[in-house]
Amino acid sequence: MSFCRLPILNKLILFFVTSFIFGCSFHYDQGLQLEQEERWAEAAIEYRIALVENPEDTEIREALKRMNIHVAQENFEMYQQYLKQREYHKAYRRLEAALSQNPELVEAHSEMRHWWHLLITGKVDLEFNRFSSNLRLAEEMILQVRINTPNRKLLTGNISSETGIFFLEDVVYRTQPKQLAEYTINSIGLKIKHKSSLGYVRNEFKKFINFRELFPLQVRGSIKNINLKTPQNILDHRTSLLNEGENSTAWHPPRLVSYELQFDGDNIRVKSDMNHSEFAPSILYLNNSGRRANIDFGVYQLQMNGSGRKWSIKRKTYRTSKDDYFYVLSSNISLNRYFYYDRVFRFIQ
Repeated sequence: MSFCRLPILNKLILFFVTSFIFGCSFHYDQGLQLEQEERWAEAAIEYRIALVENPEDTEIREALKRMNIHVAQENFEMYQQYLKQREYHKAYRRLEAALSQNPELVEAHSEMRHWWHLLITGKVDLEFNRFSSNLRLAEEMILQVRINTPNRKLLTGNISSETGIFFLEDVVYRTQPKQLAEYTINSIGLKIKHKSSLGYVRNEFKKFINFRELFPLQVRGSIKNINLKTPQNILDHRTSLLNEGENSTAWHPPRLVSYELQFDGDNIRVKSDMNHSEFAPSILYLNNSGRRANIDFGVYQLQMNGSGRKWSIKRKTYRTSKDDYFYVLSSNISLNRYFYYDRVFRFIQ
């Protein structure tokens, strides 16, 4: 009986070995065929699969490297097209892909120097129990903040229901550091999903605070080149924000708000007829050497008036370090690259 099983076992082993070899050869051969047709991206996929199946094969590895150079060039050309179309986020993703595929692509390295990486952060304190019963019965509710950008595009970030902290990232091309001060709050509100008895879903954004589209009428002054030689940790700077002064008064933004910015040394003056500046950031941290910036809006306190119809806003004064949300935010290791600066500006009235 055992003698009968032996040939069957040998056949099974031969089948699996042949299938494995054929599989490796198949993807590699497919890659060669696609390469001859100059279908670089598809060839790279086939070579990558072949390399996973046979990681010690230097011939396959060299073929994949050869294809990656072509694919990187294609991605860089797509990057240039997206730039012309002002599709900046798509362009940046192509640039990143080009550099990952060919780290020696000189043109891509040169272009990367024109990009700024931004982290926009803040915190919103408000009382959920002040919401009407209709809101509390919604299918889904997400607190959100909307941000005006200098290029007239709107960014949206979720506000944590646990901590009240929000953060969102952005990339900008060929932007002067001075322009980064022009980011403002558009609105703070609640994204609500309603579901009818018939199963229809309707989305709504209920605005509590609405500054609308807001851009400075004028930006005066300039940034002098007096950066720190070595970037410092932002946490080392936060204690300087503690203040024993009076809290600002809460206000409800009118339909029209106008303002100007004035760069004055390490300060950015916000000039407005409203005598309020909650729409503007609180701190601007620049890391010129790393081409990164942190736009910090501080801690907002939202209050509802007695009638339950209008919300007002004010910026919280940091009395102690516990008032500062940044210590909690800094525990997010994935954002660590943004927590260094070589220049810092405070927004003042």
